[in-house]
Amino acid sequence: MQLLDNGVKSSIPALTADASSDSNERPKNITIIGGSGRMGQLFVQQLSAAGHNVSILGSKGWDDADTLLSRADLVLVSVPIERTIDIIKLASKYLSPTTALADITSIKTQPLQAMLEYHQGPVIGLHPMFGPKVESFDQQKFVVCPGRNDETFEWLLDWIRILGGNIIVCTPEEHDRLMVFVQATQHFSRFSLGAFVAQEQVDLNRSLLLSTPNYQQEIDIVKRLFAQNPQLCVEIMLATEERCHAIARLASTYSRLAQLVEQKDRSGLIQEFEKAQEFISNFRF
Repeated sequence: MQLLDNGVKSSIPALTADASSDSNERPKNITIIGGSGRMGQLFVQQLSAAGHNVSILGSKGWDDADTLLSRADLVLVSVPIERTIDIIKLASKYLSPTTALADITSIKTQPLQAMLEYHQGPVIGLHPMFGPKVESFDQQKFVVCPGRNDETFEWLLDWIRILGGNIIVCTPEEHDRLMVFVQATQHFSRFSLGAFVAQEQVDLNRSLLLSTPNYQQEIDIVKRLFAQNPQLCVEIMLATEERCHAIARLASTYSRLAQLVEQKDRSGLIQEFEKAQEFISNFRF
């Protein structure tokens, strides 16, 4: 199947079997804006493997926007966070009122508001809770934030379920509130640890020989973080003011606890531990 990106075909291998046999619907015409990026390419390949007609609209392909967008059944926006709103505004000028519009950005409130404002047709917000290196969608989580004419997207959500994906529905506000902790502060914590290890010139190979399983797991996570594009990591931390403020509060907590350590304040540290212990023990994982 030909994948349009200024005349360039996709070269990545197929990752899944044809999932379209489970549906009697005709193949969809799908355009992925930003489909040349790593996450965009993953969706290009998965949707193509399911038998759909998938085209890519790249940053230099907007001369073909009318053709690629106006005739699409689904337009999927897969661009960096800071460009998402502008791309939604621009793409909406070319969309048919019946075209389904979705995004896969890691923030949801502002993109969903923009899609609802600038497009009259079906709208939904998606957030795949995984990176582009996954081998399949099996057991992967997809957060879904309903927007407008949700039934239009049932084929898409059914397709995700067929591939083994787990659909989690929530409001965009809840999503963004929880992603402050699920993504932003976690990235900052591991970013900080990686920066500290580099600053201290730790011999990681030697340390792993002497490590506990927990230490090895943490270093593996930090290593995966620093294998990413640095721009992506920074975008996730800086995506919203709420994320920036939460990271600042986390840093303040680090500073407060570090001061207790520096002062060798055992009772203060135990009190802080017990306070957190009481809160966390209320949850059953």
